[in-house]
Amino acid sequence: MSSAITNVPALVAQNVLRRSSMDMDKAMQRLSTGTRINSGADDSAGFAVSTRIKSSSLSILQGERNANSAISMVQLYSQAGQKVVEILIEMKELAVRAASDPLNQNDRIALDHMFNSLGNTWARIAAETNWNSGVTRMNTFNNSFAVRLDDSANLATMTFKSWDPTNQAANQNVTGATAVRADDNNARTDWAWGFERTLNNLETPPKAFGKSHSHIQTKAASVNAAAKLDVTIRGAVAELGLYGAYVNRLEIASLNAREGAAILSQSYDKIANTDYAKETIELTRNQIITKAATAILAQANQQASAVIALLK
Repeated sequence: MSSAITNVPALVAQNVLRRSSMDMDKAMQRLSTGTRINSGADDSAGFAVSTRIKSSSLSILQGERNANSAISMVQLYSQAGQKVVEILIEMKELAVRAASDPLNQNDRIALDHMFNSLGNTWARIAAETNWNSGVTRMNTFNNSFAVRLDDSANLATMTFKSWDPTNQAANQNVTGATAVRADDNNARTDWAWGFERTLNNLETPPKAFGKSHSHIQTKAASVNAAAKLDVTIRGAVAELGLYGAYVNRLEIASLNAREGAAILSQSYDKIANTDYAKETIELTRNQIITKAATAILAQANQQASAVIALLK
């Protein structure tokens, strides 16, 4: 039936052009962005799932970075702690040497100068070693240092004892001290160390401010210092062993986070990213349909002209 009022073939061709144009725009968007789901309209369920997966993946990757940052901090403390242990061993060597009878008091005072210098170096390392401008310090007790390793609310908590030789808080320092420092010739292994020279030394006549609370200017002090240093060394080594356990734990968490994020990324890729082979075929299909519909529309418009010619 030929009609000049309604051009049905032209309407059909226009609808096909509209649909193919929309499909072609969508295919080109997916090909250009690399993402299959660019809005909730593309796939509402897939959009919700992929968003949750992406959020979890990014959180886990950040947890890996958090773990690596904490590893760097613990390794810094471990390195400083090992240096302190070397100092403690050298101090014990001096104490053992000063405990020998062939040495006189002046000899022990000379050794005490070295002993005191090493003690102050120990205190300085503990005071100056810190992470990220003092977020945590080596000379401060911290029993709740937390690291977030993933997107869960569970945090990895670590305890760091103080390396400050003067710290006397029970169970909060590597020395094992539970009482304030005192001039006791190092007889009490549970008393804190003190290297400030606020006491008169044992020279004759005594020189002002020549002796610290923790000294080896006498044989008795030297013998006791060696025993007290054994306790301190054991505590320091135990703390370093704990640091090693922390590093192992954080490294495992870091590797696990990396592997978990990779699996989530694969899942996200399957849901949200563009299948280029499929979308290229779809784009080519719509281009063919568009060309065909355009040709049909042109022919349909010519039919209307033929109807008008019949009226002449």
